[in-house]
Amino acid sequence: MAKEYKYYLGRITKGGVLTTEDLIDAIIAPVTIEKRLYNYTFTNVIYNEEQNYIYGRLAKYTLEGEIETIIPHKHVESSISVEHIKESSSPFLISLDHMGIAYPQVWNHLPKEQFEKTFNKLISQKYENFFVACNIEPIVDLRTFIDRVSLLTRIDKITATVVPPNPLFGPVWKDLKNYMEERKSSEIQISEKSKYLYGLKSKIKEILKYFTEDDKIKKEDTVKMIENLKYDITDAAILMAADGYGTAKIEGYQDKEEVIIKTKDNQKSFQYNKDPDIEEFYKIVFAEFEYINSERYLKH
Repeated sequence: MAKEYKYYLGRITKGGVLTTEDLIDAIIAPVTIEKRLYNYTFTNVIYNEEQNYIYGRLAKYTLEGEIETIIPHKHVESSISVEHIKESSSPFLISLDHMGIAYPQVWNHLPKEQFEKTFNKLISQKYENFFVACNIEPIVDLRTFIDRVSLLTRIDKITATVVPPNPLFGPVWKDLKNYMEERKSSEIQISEKSKYLYGLKSKIKEILKYFTEDDKIKKEDTVKMIENLKYDITDAAILMAADGYGTAKIEGYQDKEEVIIKTKDNQKSFQYNKDPDIEEFYKIVFAEFEYINSERYLKH
């Protein structure tokens, strides 16, 4: 049986003057960055313009090293010096229609946090960090997130940092997206804390119930009901972050137990081959993002 990776789903958010075309070019014609003992770059890149996706690998390698060998006729062990020894290579696929990326956890070589930081740095370094920024933000596994939030008996503090989404928007945070566009805002940070016995008056649990799979209401009616809810900017920011456009943290209590729920700790993922068939990989990733759109009523 082929070895599998756990692939995580995230959004690529662009900052400064970075465009989608710039992002594509930074992957197709990449730079190489050096960090401590290793170099990093993109390899095996394929840009499928018809299906609008990019496949590639984030490679980690040393400039020079030694490998162990055997000299058969002498029956002794030896070693030889070799250049550009690959340490690890992480496959990834970007669905440009969703500005979404699937990337793996490669334990002991390229953990997902290191993949995210290195990917972002490779894009920024391509343009010498000149008024450009790139980040991978986690997309929350909504079912897990709903289950955890629904158990809270009190919410004491909410913090969130969100960025303007492109190209999608959701009914819960449409007004916040429009506000950010009108203000020409590239990022909003929100922090709310309660000093009262029953905590913050948040509607986040009420909003989340509309995203359950057992909801029998028609999609169009559900969207209208969500749009008619009188929710606050903080609740909208939580859901925007959950959809991959930032990060959020909810602090509160489940009965007497203190609980902290972070969007980054509930990231959506799936299992798949560590050496994927590219076309099959694309179909799986595309289907995952289409399901996310449908589940959360996201649209262009």
